[in-house]
Amino acid sequence: MAITKRSWVPRTILGQLLLGTILLQISVLTVFLWMNMRSQMQAIHRRDMIRIEAQARLLARLVVDPLRRKDKAELERLAEAMRSSTSVVAARITDMEGNILATSEGGRSGLDADESLALNRQNRIPHFDALTTRKGNSEGVAEVVVDGRPAAVVWLLPDETINLRSLYAFVTNALVYASCALLADFFLIGLLARSVSRPLRSLNRATESLSRDPEALGAFPLRVTTRNEAGRLTQSFNAMVHDLEVQRSGLRETLALLDSMLGNAPIGFAFFDRKYRYVRINEFLARITQRSAADHFGRTMRETCADIGLAAQVEKIAEQVFETGEVVHDLELTGNFGDADSSTVKRVWICNFYPVRTGEHVRWVGLVVTEVTERVRAEEAMRRSEKLAAAGRLAASIAHEINNPLESVTNLLFLLQLHPSLDQEAREYASLAQRELSRVAEITQQTLRFYRSSSRPERVRLGEVVNSVLALHTGRMQSAGVRVERRVDATAEIFGFTGELRQLLANLVGNAVDAMSVDGLLRIRVRKATLQGIEGVRVTVADTGTGMSEEVRLRIFEPFYTTKEATGTGLGLWVSAEIIEKHKGVLSLRSRQCAAVSSSSGTVFSIFFPQQAVSDVPSLIRNASQ
Repeated sequence: MAITKRSWVPRTILGQLLLGTILLQISVLTVFLWMNMRSQMQAIHRRDMIRIEAQARLLARLVVDPLRRKDKAELERLAEAMRSSTSVVAARITDMEGNILATSEGGRSGLDADESLALNRQNRIPHFDALTTRKGNSEGVAEVVVDGRPAAVVWLLPDETINLRSLYAFVTNALVYASCALLADFFLIGLLARSVSRPLRSLNRATESLSRDPEALGAFPLRVTTRNEAGRLTQSFNAMVHDLEVQRSGLRETLALLDSMLGNAPIGFAFFDRKYRYVRINEFLARITQRSAADHFGRTMRETCADIGLAAQVEKIAEQVFETGEVVHDLELTGNFGDADSSTVKRVWICNFYPVRTGEHVRWVGLVVTEVTERVRAEEAMRRSEKLAAAGRLAASIAHEINNPLESVTNLLFLLQLHPSLDQEAREYASLAQRELSRVAEITQQTLRFYRSSSRPERVRLGEVVNSVLALHTGRMQSAGVRVERRVDATAEIFGFTGELRQLLANLVGNAVDAMSVDGLLRIRVRKATLQGIEGVRVTVADTGTGMSEEVRLRIFEPFYTTKEATGTGLGLWVSAEIIEKHKGVLSLRSRQCAAVSSSSGTVFSIFFPQQAVSDVPSLIRNASQ
């Protein structure tokens, strides 16, 4: 309901109390004066009539003798003497026909119409009558009886000014009393209003301050100056503000926690309206899309995501959630939320869509995005590794099965060479076949060594390990046209795990062969060296391949990172780094990448192993000794 504004109504409680008191006092005084003046006028009129009646009867008795004597002068003297009374203005004596016999009013010759009518009426009170004329004047009329008959009439006009003075004195006293009562009311109102209006003014100022700035709580708690309802209201208001501040503080903390969680969570959050425009997005998802969070608000995914196919899939699922109000869990999508050219590799996302309701209607759709690209790649790499492991086990089984018949064939060839029926040329062919079978047997032995590596550390001659690795890659290198230049110190040895060191060198040699084209050169060097006063062995593997970029050099030791999309698993150099660290080795890497393959491009791996790469004391005994 609208409040009607009146300019004449005070806006403060004190002003309203004063105005109300004044209006109430005036109304009460008016009613009081009207009722009391009415009763006073009636009482004064009665007293006047009683006094006039007594004076009229007195005059009527006094004029009996002058009327008998027809002494007009005496009648005049009596009329004049009656006028000298304080309560009589004029006195007249007339006969029964209204002729004036004597009067104290000079120049008056007769009665007026009202007086004549009163004289002639038959129902007047015997001997005295109170007459009120049309002009509002009151008169006392008394008959003069002489010898038993009415002989004359006495007319007395009372003095009205006496009544007016009495009435004025009454009104003056009433007004003085009302003024004193009003002043007393003002004083009491001032005291009461002060105890009420001061707390209310404080509440008003504090409320206006809060409406302007909800955080401005410096004025609270308000001072309680009274013990009445205003004081209790102030206490309640202070308690309410304190409770609100506690709740607001808790709400701010909750919002800060939620904001921090949404902003720093390692998953993406976004909310869309019914037109698929961003309502909210956290920093994580904004970084994925390579745009600021503010750049998303009010824009659709098609406007911020260059991958139109991915944007269309998200909008389709969001539309489904808007229509059905049901949650969509663990939906796998493939694409790039950012620029389409930012990565040539499609990224994999797990998306969850859920409705945000206001009442019964779905107002927004929330999207929770988790990137699982690395997990998918790891799973794929794991599957490849399992296939390679299975192939390795199969190769070891085949090598084991081949080894037995190879020994038999070798023995037969040896016996064949000694057979007397063979000529010299046949013996040479048998000798050549025996050497080739020896090469096959060596390959099978190397394959078995890779699979059946020792689980205990031992003295390892790295030259022999290098030769065995090169023997395994001879076929690949010959088919690729790669030349090998080796400088190996046969006496260089360390204390370590033979199988792991063979695997390390196999990874480095295999990567070098893959990086080179026809007429490439692979240099391998094994020599004794000293690093910071520690004696050991340095192994260097250098190639003239394509080299590596700075980005690749920074990431080659990350698990599942590979530049060989079709055949690589991304585990070789990661495992190699673990082996180097396990043997307390120090790795140096240099690489140069040129626009065209030339002798100036290539990669060099240089690894220093201390002679005591691992301890020969079992870990259980070593821990007990410590």
